[in-house]
Amino acid sequence: MYIIRRAIKHISVYKFLITMPILEVYKNGLRDFLVNEKNTAILMQLAKSTTKNVCKIEDPEEALDYLISHVEDIHVLLSKRLVTRELLFMYVKRRLPGIATNFTKADLVTKVIKYWEQPVEPISKPNNVEVEEYPIHTMARKFGQWFFERINSDRLSLIDLWNDAALHLTISASDGINVQECETAPEVLSVLIGTKKKFGFLFNPNLTHGGIQGRMDSYGQVLVLSCGTLHTTESCVGVFECVFALLRDPYSENNWKPKRFKCLLKSELQPRILHSLRDCETLQTVLALPMPNEDLD
Repeated sequence: MYIIRRAIKHISVYKFLITMPILEVYKNGLRDFLVNEKNTAILMQLAKSTTKNVCKIEDPEEALDYLISHVEDIHVLLSKRLVTRELLFMYVKRRLPGIATNFTKADLVTKVIKYWEQPVEPISKPNNVEVEEYPIHTMARKFGQWFFERINSDRLSLIDLWNDAALHLTISASDGINVQECETAPEVLSVLIGTKKKFGFLFNPNLTHGGIQGRMDSYGQVLVLSCGTLHTTESCVGVFECVFALLRDPYSENNWKPKRFKCLLKSELQPRILHSLRDCETLQTVLALPMPNEDLD
């Protein structure tokens, strides 16, 4: 009888679990939980392990779709080994401040699911004009205008960068992809200026709100997202997509200076007349980061 009762109990639990398919509300919750700078790597690992590494997955949204199509139960998905108690703990702590978090992993999974099931109260969204005037966006536009004017006129100098500035530059052309990385200001300056002179182009940034915006990362760095077109004296030859991480320099009148650069330069036969952030595949994850509307200290 004991064995029978145990079997019935397991069947009951299984029936409970299969009543929790991954609905759209859970998909949105998973995106909030996993598609960010800290947890995207976990999402990619989950997708790859779930699909037995059969499919090559590089995009977070693609990974999320694969995961949902192969794991049909939200409870099972959140109970996987890669989704640790610590990850769930930190998520609950951020999304439900003030709530006790001394729970087992199973308790945390339940709380996360219940949080996602809560109806979202409609809020009044600021109009586009208000958003464009957020201090972080105003700062991003000023920095973008200053930076691209400096580099186009060959006036960018070492004093404009942090000493330990780092650059990740990808150049995509018809003959292949070239990636360069460096971690000192002199190297960064040399690569940026050398690349510009080698190909003989100028940066034409899209300085509208659709082409340059600011975000804040979890380390308090201001991120400037920018894009635009690349031009020679004769024609438009491609597009660029860049992220700059800015920090204040107390030894330079507390000015904001770029510490990290991540840039894509891509040649195209028929580039868009006005390249915009929504068209930038390399910037979508960063675009999902917060954009605070208060003054920057």
